[in-house]
Amino acid sequence: MRSALASQMTKTERGHAHECLRASTCALHKKLDSRFDPGTISSPSEYLRFMLANWPIASIEVALEIAGIHRILPDWNERRRRDALAGDLIQLGVSFPCLRKITIGSDHGTLLGWSYVSEGSRLGAHMILRAAINGHANEQIMSATKFLRHGVGEHLWDSYRATLARIDGDPVAISKACAGAEAAFKCFAGA
Repeated sequence: MRSALASQMTKTERGHAHECLRASTCALHKKLDSRFDPGTISSPSEYLRFMLANWPIASIEVALEIAGIHRILPDWNERRRRDALAGDLIQLGVSFPCLRKITIGSDHGTLLGWSYVSEGSRLGAHMILRAAINGHANEQIMSATKFLRHGVGEHLWDSYRATLARIDGDPVAISKACAGAEAAFKCFAGA
């Protein structure tokens, strides 16, 4: 169910915190996106490479939970995707890598920054899914898409943005959110 604030926001409307996060992570986001061509993601080797590049999400989710993300996103258990990703990797015949130890601060801004990357990753996953389907992905790939399909139709991004909007008037929280998001992007860059 969408919150009242989420339902008031249009798809194109962004709050101040969201705009700051987009601006501070733009270069890192573009650099990560350049690593994968959605047109080739339907090839088994490229798909596997893409899925392994997403493995940092597992470490980030564990760290977010330790830091108390449930306080900010009470529906966190519905947002978690590491089990879906692990299952897809097993389906692809790959043992998933070990988790990295990440420490995340427990303040609202930091938690929202790290989770911004996680939640945005879900949007990217949905676009990759469409590319894989349109590219007529093989049966093995199509049997390993739980991670990409996670949250489809659940409006998780809208409810996340509504939560993020709560710090729109707090420059310190926004600064911490930007630092957290940048750190999260760097985890993916190192994958």
